Amino acid sequence: MDSLAELLAIEAIRRLKARYFRCVDGKDWAGFGALFTKDVRFDITADVPGAVLEGPRAIVAAASEGLTGAVSVHHGHCAEIEILSADSARAVWAMEDRIWWQEGAAAPLAALHGFGHYHETYARIQGRWLIRTLKLTRLRVEHNARR
Repeated sequence: MDSLAELLAIEAIRRLKARYFRCVDGKDWAGFGALFTKDVRFDITADVPGAVLEGPRAIVAAASEGLTGAVSVHHGHCAEIEILSADSARAVWAMEDRIWWQEGAAAPLAALHGFGHYHETYARIQGRWLIRTLKLTRLRVEHNARR
């Protein structure tokens, strides 16, 4: 892969992750589900011990249920993207998320403020980069309990 092709792939992956955050916060669940390979795996054991979600439907269901009655803001920073081949890549993204659940929401918390990293792999399928695996790790999570 030449340098220009590598830079174009890195930019495509940056845009993919930007859509990920925008779709989650905008609750665009169809758009969110379209960002993943069919065999995607998302390890969220940092938030839910033992939880590894498999397939786009499971990921969308978990995100949409967890964010019901909430306003969320997710940011990804400082991407370390490595192109492994013309059709595969991996990255680590520093992340920060804030979630506020409205009164009466089923969530046990009023708010959450978290910091950590996404460890991801990507596949280019039919010319389009998609997320193949995700693992969320946490450095710190601040919870605001309901009163």
